[in-house]
This record gives sequence, structure tokens and C-alpha cells, in this order.
Amino acid sequence: MSIMQPIEAAARIRRDRRLDLAVAIALAVILTLGWAIHDWWQLSRMLLPDPDDVMRLAQVRDWLGGQGINDWTQHRMAPPLGAPMHWSRVNDIGIAALILAATPIVGRHGAELFAVLTYPALLFAAALYLSARIARRLWGPSAGPVAIVLMALAYPGTTVFIPGRIDHHALQVVLVQLFVLLQMRKPTWGNGMAAGAVTAVSLVVGLETALQIAVLIGAMALAWIVFGVRERARLGGFAVGLGATTLAFLIFLRPDFWSPNYCDAFTPASSTGTLIGAAALGALALATPRLTNWRWRAGSGLALGALTVVATVIAFPACVNGPYGVMDPFLRANFLPFIDEANGLFRQIEVTRILAIGGLMTVGAMAAIWMLYRAPRQWGVTLPVAAVVLVSAGLMLFQVRSAYIGAPLAAPILAGVVLAARRRTRWQTPAVIAAWLACAGMSYSELPRRIVHVAAPSSSAASADALPTTRVKCSAGDSWAQVDRYPAGVIMAGTSVAAYVIGDTRHSTVGAGYHRSNQGNMAMYRFFLSPPNQSIAIARAWKVNYVLWCPNDFDELHVGRAYPDSLAAALRANRPPDWLVPVPLRDTPMRFYRVR
Repeated sequence: MSIMQPIEAAARIRRDRRLDLAVAIALAVILTLGWAIHDWWQLSRMLLPDPDDVMRLAQVRDWLGGQGINDWTQHRMAPPLGAPMHWSRVNDIGIAALILAATPIVGRHGAELFAVLTYPALLFAAALYLSARIARRLWGPSAGPVAIVLMALAYPGTTVFIPGRIDHHALQVVLVQLFVLLQMRKPTWGNGMAAGAVTAVSLVVGLETALQIAVLIGAMALAWIVFGVRERARLGGFAVGLGATTLAFLIFLRPDFWSPNYCDAFTPASSTGTLIGAAALGALALATPRLTNWRWRAGSGLALGALTVVATVIAFPACVNGPYGVMDPFLRANFLPFIDEANGLFRQIEVTRILAIGGLMTVGAMAAIWMLYRAPRQWGVTLPVAAVVLVSAGLMLFQVRSAYIGAPLAAPILAGVVLAARRRTRWQTPAVIAAWLACAGMSYSELPRRIVHVAAPSSSAASADALPTTRVKCSAGDSWAQVDRYPAGVIMAGTSVAAYVIGDTRHSTVGAGYHRSNQGNMAMYRFFLSPPNQSIAIARAWKVNYVLWCPNDFDELHVGRAYPDSLAAALRANRPPDWLVPVPLRDTPMRFYRVR
């Protein structure tokens, strides 16, 4: 081998990385600009795409306004005590930094607008770049640009990167991609430690990706079982990175509200389980020289893994009931089933939506199985990304939010399908076209919708109108600016718009649908579903100043039939009780009342 060959190879790798980065940034900028122009009428008024984005912005504002970094309470929800939130400050750091950097230049409103446009775009560029890096390790240099394009089309995963989506889901995608990429690299102490740190950050950000993280740790453990000493350094590094980073968060970013009764985010339960798991992995790494065959390693790993789970559950029994176990049974029965992303694939109301969410994940799962089958000796590289896609596809059947993680990770696998089509000697052009269509997530979103539109235009129009009507219609024009002009007070509003009350006005609200706010949420439902003469007592108890009503509020509960004598039924029929005085609003279907 010539002495120049390693130098040339290193130079080629640097060129490839620069190319990937340039393409990723360019595509992120182009798509962000297009999306921002399309939604400018909403974004310019800070009407962000999802209530969680609005609430996230409110949390960042409160932090910049002087609220403690360890105080995650939303004090304008369920006043006067406020509602403890389960979101950590990790995701807030990037948003807050952008706002602080831009405020001296464009003012506070301009800085916030800059942040809600830029933050998801930066994460989108990172996700595109990481997709190319993963694809190059799977299929070689030519896979990078293909994976970037497929990642940009990886619906529904791309929805977490659109302008205004500043909630933590986009950051979780990038963190899982980083973990996958690090696990595909050489089994060194440094790579393991970096993977452990990334894992700890991901678990502090949120537990929605806990099963994807668990399967990646399982893949690492499997490699250790098979190869033993060769994987010892990675396993030990991972244990140190995971434990040290978790301890750092416990020291510096532990929330003031720290209850053992919750198992939904960065809590005593999750941090204790993580530290026990890190200690178990560290013990396995230390004991590797004595565990001389794979049977001993497998037995030891399974025993310590089981011990970690059992010890955590015994110490924190709340984890048995999952993250929503603390919710009132009424809310679990009448609120949770109507959170779209928390429902399974076949609980979606339209076939077109089932295809849009499940199409790419199904193809991605099949491609992952094909990839594992065709090259079993490459499992050290292919198994991490394949495992994430397969577990995400399975979880999607129960909660469609798993597709947000699985679809971006499917893109680098599917790049291999496109490359395989390119290599065909017969029917190459039709094969390439078919491969691109099958591997582009937008195909499953757009094609069924277009077919339905052509075949049944009236049905298609009705379906389009059925999209988030309550939130969008009530936010038309400057409706929230009008609400904000009235003296600040406590507003009783439904869950579909309560977050906008906090994020787009100076008012407070009683219930907003966040699962830790049991008292506020139950008070809101009791208020609207009780007869008016009982609702007034609830309003007095919570010192409610205003009531906000939007069309379609509580339609999912069929209030006209199930609660015919309720305040909600009266407001739906535009027959408010005497103790509600209409307050004028222009150009909006939203109705606003002052409590006498």
C-alpha cells in the first residue's frame, strides 16, 4: 500500500463530510423558507403549530424573565400554585440562546420569531447530516446524498422540524441518530463514553424514546456478549458517560419539584434506574476478563439487567402504571384517547392518515430486515439502526409518535434500496422511479390524498375541513391579541386552546391538558360538563374571570347527547347563563365571556 493512500482516503472522507454538510444545510434552509412562507400568517403572530410548542415558548419566556433554571412549574396554569411540568431545560437552552443573541438586533418579538424559525431548522440540518453519515457507513460514499434527500422526505418524521416546532421531539431524533452513529463506530472507550453521555441527555430531555434507547443498549450488550474483550472498552466508556452525565444533571439541573410518584421524565425513578443501569454495565465491563465465554456473559448481562429493572420498580412502584398512571381515571378515559400522537396506528380515523403515518415505517421495517438478512456478518454496523426502525415500527401500532423517531432512521436504510435499483442492468429506470416513490415518506402522505381528492372530491373537502378546526379557526386574525387587551385574569378554556392562552396572552388558565396538572384539568372538565348552576361554584373556587369557548370544543365527548344539561351544551347552543357576560371579539368564531 502506498504511503499516500491513507492520506488520500482521509482527504476523501473530509470532502464527503463537507459535501454532506453543505447539502444538509442548503436543503434545510430551502425547505424551512418554503414552510415558513406557507405558514407565515400564523408564525408572524407566534401562533405555533402545536400547543406544546406554544407552551414551550412560554416556559422559555418565564426562564428568561427570571424564573429559576430548576423551577419547571408553569405558574399561569392552575393558579395560584401552578402546574409542575415534566419538560427539562435542556431543550430550552438552544431556544433561549437564539432569543438572547437576536434581541439586541431585532427586538424581543423579532428575536422570538427568529428563534422559532431557526431552532428547528438547525436541528433539521443536523438530522439530514447525520442521516448521510449513517448511510455512508451502511452502503458507502454514494449513499450520503441519497439519504439526505430521503430524510427530507421522511414524513411523518419531518413534521417535527417545520418552523415553529420548538418542542423536544426534534432534539430527540437527533440524539437517537447520534447514538446510532456512535454505536456503528469502532468499539473504543471514547466512542462508548460519548454514546453514554448522549443517552443520558436523551433520557433527561424526555422518556418518549426510552424503548429506542433500550434497544440500542441491548444491541451494544449483544455485541459485548458475542465479542467479549473486544467490546469491553466501549461498554465501560458507555457506563462512565451515562453515569457521569446523569450525576451532572442531578447536581445542576434537578427540578425543584422532585417527586417519587412520577415516572414520566427526569424524575427520581428515571435517574435512579439510569444510575443502577450504568453501574451494572460498568460491573460487566470490569468483569469481562473473567467471563470467558458468551454463555457467562449472556447470563451475567441478563441477571444484572433484570436486577436493574426490578430494583427500580420496587423502589418506585409508580413506574408500573407508566407515565400517565397519576392521571385521574376520568382523564385517562376521556382525554388521553383523543391525543392523536398517543393513539395507535389503526386508531386513526381515516385510511389516508393510516397510510401517511404507517407507509414509510412499513417499508423501512421490511428494508431493515432485508439489510440484516443479506449481510449477517455486518450486524455490528447494521443492527443499531435496524433495531431502532423495527422497534419504532412495532411501537407505532400503539402510539404513532414512535414514527417521528423511526421515519428519520429509516432514511439511511432506504438509501440502500435506491442504490440497489440504480445498479440494475435491466429495467433500471422504472426500478429507480419505483424505489424513490417507495422510499419517500411524502409519497404515502400525498398520493392517497390526491387519489381520494380525484375519486371523491366532496369527501376530500370534508376531510380537510376536519383537521385542527378548533385551534386554527379560533386563532384566525388577531383573536389572541384581542383577548390579550382585556385586563389579565384567569380564563377557563378547553384543552385545545388553553396553551395559547398562556403562550399568546398575559392571562392564566385553569386546565391545559398536561398530565401532571390533575386538579386543574379535572376542574376544567367539571366546569364545562356540569350544569351552569354548579359551574359557577367551580368558577368562584378557582377565581375565574373569563370563559373562552371555541366551536367544536368537547365534540369528542358528544356533549349534546352525553351531557345535555351541561354548560358546554348551553354554550354550544349559544345560550350562555346569566352569569356569563359576552365580551366582544372581531372576526373570530371564538366566544369570550366575563364572569359576573
